[in-house]
Amino acid sequence: MKRVSNFGRGSTLITRIMVLLVSAFCFLPSAFPQGSAGPVLGGTNYSSLTSAFSDPSVSWGATGLTLNYSAGTVWQNGSGQTINANTLTLTTNEGTCTQAGVQANQCNIIYWTSSAGSSLSNSTSYSTAAAPGNRILYYCSTNSSGNITACAPTELDINGATPTTYGDAAFFVQPSNCFMVPTTTAFSTGPALVRVGANQLVYSGTTNTTSGTIALTCDITFGGRTTSGLGFQLTGVSLYYGVQTTALSSIAAATVATVTLPSAGGSASGSASAAGGTYSVTPTTLQTATTSSGNCYNEQIAFGTPFTYTNNTKVSFDQVFTTAGSTATTLQVCGLKVYGNWIQ
Repeated sequence: MKRVSNFGRGSTLITRIMVLLVSAFCFLPSAFPQGSAGPVLGGTNYSSLTSAFSDPSVSWGATGLTLNYSAGTVWQNGSGQTINANTLTLTTNEGTCTQAGVQANQCNIIYWTSSAGSSLSNSTSYSTAAAPGNRILYYCSTNSSGNITACAPTELDINGATPTTYGDAAFFVQPSNCFMVPTTTAFSTGPALVRVGANQLVYSGTTNTTSGTIALTCDITFGGRTTSGLGFQLTGVSLYYGVQTTALSSIAAATVATVTLPSAGGSASGSASAAGGTYSVTPTTLQTATTSSGNCYNEQIAFGTPFTYTNNTKVSFDQVFTTAGSTATTLQVCGLKVYGNWIQ
């Protein structure tokens, strides 16, 4: 009698099972549907992702100052603004779109501002184009004959010829960078760095019952590059302050200044110069009512003339607060925020 091995029977059974499984799998809906041409991730086609985020492109004729820009989308901080195709008339004889030329207002700067909505704007003033909330798109040069000669995207740094600008730079200044000086009145406590609660440090000073002023000075020097016009461009600053026990009588306008220090081996110096041009302050009427300890108001100051770090300088914020007297007043500083552009 012929003997059949169990192994042979098992192999036949396994083969039949595999064939059934493969056949069944072919009738199942695919768990990973095939995408159309282009990069595919998780079944989603992203082939048009680049065009969705593209800036409006520009073109111009052989002669004239008319710049044509296409429809597109301007993106800033994750939000998109649709731009409609239109034209701009550029300024003649602006032919120095280098880093120094742009900073010296010798170039046509094409930019978007929220007030313009779906349109682009042109300016030869860098401080205007680089104001908070704007986004610069192109630098365009023109000649004395009134013709457009070239345009370069701001995202493209051609051997350092045109600066790339990022409009979302910011850093926080610790309250320990500040100091207070009383006049007429005097401090009964502080000024000192005080822990007012878990994870909360403030710079605090409490006056006596005599009315007077408290002069606040904070060092807000920011990092940057030694090349003029590049690095961190300061466009504004916010002061976070609070007051306890007795409301303030008034608050004077803030000032920001650069303090120039000497080069190594040079003569001693330390002169202060006003910086930032004309300020726009929010709120227009500064808040003087009392707050609970550790809670601070936000006084925001936008500069009319943004400025960058200059070698051998530091930057100082100054403001004077007037106390009402009759009872003690506590002034607290939670810190400052410096915001602006990063240019490289």
